[in-house]
Amino acid sequence: MIHILIAEDDKLFAQTLEDLLLEEGFAVTLCHDGAEAEALCYENSYDLLLLDINMPGLSGIELLRSVRSQSDTTPAIYLTSYKEKAMLCKGFDAGADDYIKKPVDPDELILRIRALLKRSNKSVTTVKLGDIEYDKHQKVLITDNGNISLSPKVAQLLDLFIENPNRVVSREQIKKRLWEWDENPSDGALRVYVNELKKLIGKAHIENIKGIGYRFAY
Repeated sequence: MIHILIAEDDKLFAQTLEDLLLEEGFAVTLCHDGAEAEALCYENSYDLLLLDINMPGLSGIELLRSVRSQSDTTPAIYLTSYKEKAMLCKGFDAGADDYIKKPVDPDELILRIRALLKRSNKSVTTVKLGDIEYDKHQKVLITDNGNISLSPKVAQLLDLFIENPNRVVSREQIKKRLWEWDENPSDGALRVYVNELKKLIGKAHIENIKGIGYRFAY
């Protein structure tokens, strides 16, 4: 199932969006604060971000800059009442993929969401890892000997690797994804989850980059 994060401080409008997307068969997480949305993006893996620009905590532009700085390429659409070209340019410079002006036409929104998901291949729910398939939404490995449900942190780790194929993912990036901001995980704790994932999908997929992190290939 496609999982969409809505960050919109107008609670009535946000609820309307949530109802619309649920009717279309999407899973939805709703928040009304930019800082909360930032934390959710680091804790979870989403298939699409729907962002307001003016929000308390962090603006939608600051939020997306923060997300993109972590090499998170999740497609993002701004829902905005801004018409000024300068503000729209800031949005695209921050990493937006599209924008829709308020008031939002529901049919147009769904069409744009589906088009963006198709372009980004987010509509594909499984990833091939050699002889194993990974269901990104169920967080399950599909093997010849049956299905293996992943623990939350192992699933978050695999999601992070899949989002960054053939790129070095630093230990700090992994810690930010797997643990809360007020936790202080050790490198040893991190290695536990990396080694567990290696056992499940095979060591060949994960290369240790000494002193930095890991590189994932599939």
